Amino acid sequence: MILADLLPGIAGRLDGVLQGYEWIIPELGICVLLVLGIFTELFLHGKSEKLASSWRYFITQIGLALILVLAYQRYAMHSVGFASFQLFWINEGSNAINLLVILLAFVLLVVNQARSKSFHLEEQIGFLSVLAGAVLTGISNHWLTVYLSLELMSLGTYVLVGIRKDQEGARASLPYILFGMGTSAMFLYGVSLIYGLSGTLYLHHPEFSRALSMADPSLVGLALGLLGAGILFKMAWAPLHPWSPDVLESLPAGWMSWISTAPKIAAAWLGIRLMHIIPTEMVHVVAILAILTLLVGHLGAFGQKNTKRLLAYSSIAHGGFMAMAWLFPAEEATKALVFYGLTYGLSTMLVFYLAEEGEAAYQADDLNRWDGYAARQPGKAGLLLFGFIALIGLPPAGTFLAKITYFSLLWQSFQTHNSLAIMTLLAVAIFCTAISIYYYLKIPFRMYLKKAEVSEGEAVEKGMGFWIFIWLAVGIILCLLAPNLLFGD
Repeated sequence: MILADLLPGIAGRLDGVLQGYEWIIPELGICVLLVLGIFTELFLHGKSEKLASSWRYFITQIGLALILVLAYQRYAMHSVGFASFQLFWINEGSNAINLLVILLAFVLLVVNQARSKSFHLEEQIGFLSVLAGAVLTGISNHWLTVYLSLELMSLGTYVLVGIRKDQEGARASLPYILFGMGTSAMFLYGVSLIYGLSGTLYLHHPEFSRALSMADPSLVGLALGLLGAGILFKMAWAPLHPWSPDVLESLPAGWMSWISTAPKIAAAWLGIRLMHIIPTEMVHVVAILAILTLLVGHLGAFGQKNTKRLLAYSSIAHGGFMAMAWLFPAEEATKALVFYGLTYGLSTMLVFYLAEEGEAAYQADDLNRWDGYAARQPGKAGLLLFGFIALIGLPPAGTFLAKITYFSLLWQSFQTHNSLAIMTLLAVAIFCTAISIYYYLKIPFRMYLKKAEVSEGEAVEKGMGFWIFIWLAVGIILCLLAPNLLFGD
């Protein structure tokens, strides 16, 4: 009798769980791929590392290729809807952002394999965890799903930063993990305050905005500040950035570029959504934090004498550029973030892989190893020069159009809000772009205008490992020459 009473309720619950599942098949596919990777390891245990690595690449690439097709189909069909008790909201913005993240993941894996990099189990699990967390963050419509998605993304980064099992790796990863746990707890406290104030955890529930607009401003500010700590940590925004240089320097090029792009794109998209549903005026706060982040990133990179640390500080600065989209109208902000994310992601892969030449000592002055590099490796030197030009944001790279779009939208935002903070941010962004020319061209200056102290012959690199960089450069140029081909009108 009791079972007969329970069955209708269970059936209704299952219907709610499965509601709209067809809209989130790409995200579910990534989670299945993550579980499949763990399960497959049972059959790869004891095999040679080369064979196991090949199988990991094969399974992950085939899965991502299929998921990429499904994500593009959803994007092209303009699919929208809610899924699983409205915990997830699929809209045109989330479709574009998740398609971008999946595309960058697939390209990164192809580049990694073309460079003959091994693909260990920890790398596979960490990589897919970051990807799953990023795409789930993009569609989350409930504070608990947002929290769990961000934590899944963080767990993936914890796995990746722990790959280097030496003293330097431990010194970089331990503070990062402790800092991440602290900001995670702060974020959860912020969620509890939001629930106490509004009585709902759904982001787009009418009661959410109404309650925040009527609640005590000090409590609202405290809740939003705690939430912001968790989001800004993922983006390495100042003052929650100190972990970034040490962590990124300790990583191989592939995971260095992955952590520099995917979490930041996902967190920036979350910020865009929140800025347009939270009734509290936060324009000045965002503008001030963006100014601080841009200055920390660019001025920090200015005096670096280690290649990876220079790139790590520049990654902080680019995270500041991404989140400037929080100040734009929602539709324009989404398009600007997608375009900037694509061009920056490709440029980061190009530069980080090419800059990874040998194993320099941790935090050592290694810029002198670039002296005379163009004479030894003219092809790679030319591509590296182009990559630095792309990171600066100069033509013929697509990042030029991306930065011009950001500056234009920031000017429009200033005209709308008439805010001194936004005008200051625009001036600081232009100033930082100008000074970035100096530190980005440090390495090209040494490559072309300095001679190596010891002349050592190096074979000119050929094959897929070299041509993959040419394709990356072509993709970056196409973003400038034919943006409508990639993004439509």
